[in-house]
Amino acid sequence: MSQSERTGATWDVVIVGSGPAGSATAITLAKYGRRVLLVERRESSSFKLGESLPPASIGLIKHFLGDPEGPEQQLPGLFSTAGNVSLWASEQADIADFFFTPSGHGLCIDRLAFDEALRANAVRAGATLLKGIGLRSCARIADGSYNWQFTFISDAGIRQDRARYLVDCSGRQAVVARMLGVPITPDDDQLFAYAQWFSCTGDDDDRYTRIEAAPAGWWYSNRLPGADGGETGRLVVFHSDRDLPTARLAASRQGFDQLLNGSTHIAPLLKAGGYHPCRTIRGAPANSQRLRDFGGDAWIAVGDAAQAYDPLSSQGIDKALRTASHAGHMIHYALTDRPQSAAGLGMGNIYIHQYVEQQRQLWQTYLSRRDFYYGIQPRWSDQPFWQRRRQLAN
Repeated sequence: MSQSERTGATWDVVIVGSGPAGSATAITLAKYGRRVLLVERRESSSFKLGESLPPASIGLIKHFLGDPEGPEQQLPGLFSTAGNVSLWASEQADIADFFFTPSGHGLCIDRLAFDEALRANAVRAGATLLKGIGLRSCARIADGSYNWQFTFISDAGIRQDRARYLVDCSGRQAVVARMLGVPITPDDDQLFAYAQWFSCTGDDDDRYTRIEAAPAGWWYSNRLPGADGGETGRLVVFHSDRDLPTARLAASRQGFDQLLNGSTHIAPLLKAGGYHPCRTIRGAPANSQRLRDFGGDAWIAVGDAAQAYDPLSSQGIDKALRTASHAGHMIHYALTDRPQSAAGLGMGNIYIHQYVEQQRQLWQTYLSRRDFYYGIQPRWSDQPFWQRRRQLAN
């Protein structure tokens, strides 16, 4: 069916953004038989930072994608990790081995493949996915059971749809919230991630996630699938405040190499493995931020659109999937309670209120943990990056 033939379609829920939060929300709602439209502005993505997941998150992966270790499963974008090695509170390596956990391993995620697998599962569950389509406007209406009128734009033209409920899963940009006049509240940090891919022709049997504190920030590294021609790949990311001179240095190949050569832990690992840099250095915001309001009348935000975390927390994907599941259930219950009415889907609804309260609690818990981990790093107390983290904690 062409897009023009779909003009005027009606949905229970429209979800803007098809990353992990959007796809997982769509899966949850579609499995309840809800009519779900999942829209994605990009036709495809070429850049996503990888992420590590602890063993406790594997149950979420199984729920949304199936068992990665099942005999019939060939899930792309998932790779086992053995644990974490960090040089943080001191120059002595601290090793957290996953061997004694129930699963025996964690996961490293190739985000492009992982996100695409989630989208495919959303479609299999019954959701309608449209790529390359942007939200031009959303307007409140009072039309029977429908709350929203949407105008979408794509290369095929303009289309209009109606829905009972709206979910913002557009990531840090929070497209829907901005349209509705809900401001993003940054937490006064300017953390930015500078990523460089490395490859080698030999084998790399290191399965640990590596973290190392530095005078002007901190390093992250993990194995990933080969970047070019099937070679072994490793992602190395430097995190620092974007306004600091060191961060500006990290944006160039020469500057990144200079900073990396000063690392105690990661540079020797790369050298021993015969790694060489490939591709260009890519950057992405990594600061803490949240919406002033996590929802309103007949809409809520999920994932990074609601609140985005410093990657030191290693909670991005876990938070996206976990809160998406909760959001999907709460939206379904709210819609079930109001089968013939568009009213009663705002903050006064017990289910929506529960979701919003959970978001507030998650934010407070996150801030406490973030401040704790930055606070236990005692070195370089005279450096601006670490001075700022201590000020945030006070």
